[in-house]
Amino acid sequence: MKPAAADDDPTRALDDFVRRMRPSNTPATGAPDLSDLSARLHPERAVTPARAKGGVLRGGQRWNADDVEDVPVVALSRQPPERGDRPELTLPSVDLRAENLLAAVSPEIELPAINTPPPPDLDRLDAATRQASDDVASQWDSAARAAAQPVWQPDAQALQLRPVQHPRLLAAWQPGAWTGAVREVFDSTTEFVTSANGPAVETYPPHRLLLLWPPLSPAAPRPARWPQQVRLSAVTARDAAAALLAGVPGDAPLWLQTDPGAVDWALAAEIALHHEPALRPFQAAGLRAFLAAEREATYARLNADYHQPVAGGPVIRR
Repeated sequence: MKPAAADDDPTRALDDFVRRMRPSNTPATGAPDLSDLSARLHPERAVTPARAKGGVLRGGQRWNADDVEDVPVVALSRQPPERGDRPELTLPSVDLRAENLLAAVSPEIELPAINTPPPPDLDRLDAATRQASDDVASQWDSAARAAAQPVWQPDAQALQLRPVQHPRLLAAWQPGAWTGAVREVFDSTTEFVTSANGPAVETYPPHRLLLLWPPLSPAAPRPARWPQQVRLSAVTARDAAAALLAGVPGDAPLWLQTDPGAVDWALAAEIALHHEPALRPFQAAGLRAFLAAEREATYARLNADYHQPVAGGPVIRR
């Protein structure tokens, strides 16, 4: 049997097929250029459009082709591949049977203790009811007795702003009338006294000097320097006139002197201090203080009201 030639190898039958099929006088050429295939197929599209020089964006902003800059290409890193090994998660074991048993148990609730009041005492309740009834009856009787009494009316004289003047008390001097004068000597004061329970503080009201002169002659209606009566009293200013009227004999009228300069009050205080044997210590101290104040006021007045214009001349009143 004849061995097969190398050209008869079926696996090599198509080797160099194009060269063997092309005529020998045709020069060899390269692969065809298809870059302008689209332009040759569509000549109307062969014209390259002109590059735009600018325009207006939708937001109203104008742009120019010369202002456009190419943005550099930024290489983004790739996301790492997902890990194949996952961490192991260990969950605690749950005993479902025990959990179901615990859920079936009823919860225990501790309620606060309630103090139940004792039952009412019927005897005490009955006694309280009788006492309330007796109190209401007593108030009812008191209201009935008060309604039966005459209605209280205020004293008309007490309501008057000006008290009623005594008919023997004159508003102006007239012949035959006695003359009186009232002046406060000292205000209310306190004194330590010894009582059955030990030392105590006693408060005394204000004291006044009450002076009386007999009826003056029409030629000299001013009171004399020496009064006929001098009394130290704790009467109020409202009751002083009544106290003076008590010393006026008979039904003679009384006129109160209102000029403080017409009375020598220092002399009156000295008369009371000298002739009153039952003066308390606070009364004697008050009279002495009043006497000193009057003498000081007299000295200040003679010093201010009199002067001697010429040396050796008379002292005259300013």
